[in-house]
Amino acid sequence: MKKTRRGVQVLLLLLVTFSVTTTQNKAYCANDNVWYVHDIIDASLEEVKWTEDGAIQQAPTFITDGSWTHASMRENLVAADDIFVETYEQFNWTLVKPMAEYYYGKTFNMFDDFANFVKISPKEWLALSWQIDTEWYGVPLNMTKVDCSYNETPNTAEMYTWFHITRIPEYFAGEGKLENWLTGFDLTPVSTGNLKLFEFNKEWSQNGVSYTLRFTAPASILTQHGDNFTATIPVSSDYRGYTFKIQQVIDINMPPNTEVREASPSNLSLLKGNTATFVIATYERYPAAFTVVSGPPAKSFSQALWEGASVWFLTPGGWAAIASLSVLSFTGLRGRRIWNRNRLYRRLYKSLVTVYDMYSKDLIKFHQEMDNMSRTIIKMLIEDRITDEQFDRLLRRRDDLLQRIQ
Repeated sequence: MKKTRRGVQVLLLLLVTFSVTTTQNKAYCANDNVWYVHDIIDASLEEVKWTEDGAIQQAPTFITDGSWTHASMRENLVAADDIFVETYEQFNWTLVKPMAEYYYGKTFNMFDDFANFVKISPKEWLALSWQIDTEWYGVPLNMTKVDCSYNETPNTAEMYTWFHITRIPEYFAGEGKLENWLTGFDLTPVSTGNLKLFEFNKEWSQNGVSYTLRFTAPASILTQHGDNFTATIPVSSDYRGYTFKIQQVIDINMPPNTEVREASPSNLSLLKGNTATFVIATYERYPAAFTVVSGPPAKSFSQALWEGASVWFLTPGGWAAIASLSVLSFTGLRGRRIWNRNRLYRRLYKSLVTVYDMYSKDLIKFHQEMDNMSRTIIKMLIEDRITDEQFDRLLRRRDDLLQRIQ
């Protein structure tokens, strides 16, 4: 039995490797303005655990016109009545300045004037840049922080904001935000006002847009009849019967130790073990609902695994799913790499300033710490954890601090 399982695993690995390498370039070259979406839904009798990844390899207008270079938002439910939000944006100050002056009705002679204004009154910028209604969503401004920096040479500004959203029902249920973030689903069976877990990350860059949404909430998606389970996930009326430029893979995981018996719509489904995968190709009509029925397994592990591999790699739906997941993985990784580089750069930048503040009166210690920082910065560049531009900016900042202390 172990030898059979091992042989099937090796075969699956070879097939996955071949499929990714042969479909990846094709997926990137064609349909660059197609949304690729992957949902993983784990249903139990009491709750649902849901993850959705989405990506499109087409940058938004505010990035293609040069106004913004990069933007990201990260949200985490830290308490029943508290979502902590962190945003980052990098923009061209010359292009954004007229917009900011028009919006605020003020003249900003220098970037520092604008930065100080936003720090004192972040409410307006959160509404303009992030569509956050601070009053309706319960954002306490005394717990909101803004951090800005400006580099004159490339004319690039960076802004971080940290804030809390405390009116959760208004943020989710009142305007249907959670349902709007997901692609194609009606969340009526899900108690979105009683989330147990919520994470939302979104990136906008020159490479496109990518996002990841995770949540856990009480739900009545799964029902039990004897030894059989039925999961029903309705489709949003905005999608039902319509076609879109979306390629979506939906994995519905039924309870462990069960095997999927049937899935509807059957023409969109691939069955493997306790998972039903629905593949919606571009411009394919969305059904009224996705339904999966599972019961006690009737096949051996190796037989089920082999049949599952055959479905994935020998059918058009399986190839479409593999192509979608390849694009999502590639785009999502690029977005996370950009975020990590920016965060590391910011940390190194602040460390340089901290060294100056702490040791400016102790020249020996100051130069020792600056040497350590220089080696760290070079190491981060070699390891590709910061960009060449960030490396140059850090060195310029270091040299500026060295000149100040002389």
